[in-house]
Amino acid sequence: MKLLQFRDPDSTRSRRLGLVDGDEVIDLTDGGGPGSVYELYYGGGGDTSGFNSAIETAATRAAGARRLSLDDLLGARGADVAHMDKPVSGPAEDPYKLRVWLAGVTHEDSAKLREIEAKHATGDAVNVYEQKYRECAAGGRPELFSKGDPDTVVGHGQPLSRPADTERLVPETELVSVYALNSKGQVERIGYTGGNDATDNGIEATNPLNLPQAKNWSGGCASLGPMLVTADAYDDADVTVSCEILRDGERVGFKEGPTGQQNLNMPDGLLHMERMLFRRLPLEPGQLQVLYWGTPIVFAEADLASGLQVGDVVRLAFSGGIGVLENSIVPLPETSQLADLETAKS
Repeated sequence: MKLLQFRDPDSTRSRRLGLVDGDEVIDLTDGGGPGSVYELYYGGGGDTSGFNSAIETAATRAAGARRLSLDDLLGARGADVAHMDKPVSGPAEDPYKLRVWLAGVTHEDSAKLREIEAKHATGDAVNVYEQKYRECAAGGRPELFSKGDPDTVVGHGQPLSRPADTERLVPETELVSVYALNSKGQVERIGYTGGNDATDNGIEATNPLNLPQAKNWSGGCASLGPMLVTADAYDDADVTVSCEILRDGERVGFKEGPTGQQNLNMPDGLLHMERMLFRRLPLEPGQLQVLYWGTPIVFAEADLASGLQVGDVVRLAFSGGIGVLENSIVPLPETSQLADLETAKS
């Protein structure tokens, strides 16, 4: 089964949950149903009877509900029409009920290119990426980090932002797994979606300690979507992903690569990352978790010297039914919040 979250400014409840049925979307929120994956799982019986059972119950209750065109939702842009949202989120009153964590250096090609870029940027024999890749492959600790503010993660069709001091912004195409905590206190892998972990590769290559700044900023520093495929309906063994970059309507970059459990560089595959994440940061009741797996695709300077620019459009494709995740690049508005401090300093 496939779910998506969308917004409808003409409805009394603007946040809505849809079940994909062929080329149509059944509005599960119609008639008082759940408005999000979060509400479906924690308020619709997902944590007690199982996620799939909760979906089936919601679909039965939504018999006769309105249906929307899937293509129309995917193609819609702007807040004045019904449009896609990220496929999983925390409740409106507490967005931090969604935790967003990511992994890096999980694919061989990515690790090699990162090492080359770091050496080129610094002129030193930097080996942290190669070292981390070998460490993880031997059963050691993977590189895990957080997108600290879940509201900076946007959905399909929504823009990613580019800070003014960006050195070289690149897309990172990643498979994403989604988790919840059931009433027995057990973590459940409830589904899969796609993700773009946008990264200021310029400042990360200069010094790996810049990683938190290379990954976090306001206004859209990552995206999720377009759809959530339930865990039982998705084969995560060998997944093909691609990334296309359009500038003024012309392709300026394209790459394709393999991800999935068979292509991760660690014993026990995804479970290795899950152990390392949840042992230190166990899920609390009423929380959701997304985990980006790391990218098999790296756009080196030879592929995209200037990185992503304002006005570019990035399209990420994921096999297995997740679909195509598209985001445009917009400037992050600059702030004058430091004006008084700078005046005082001068």
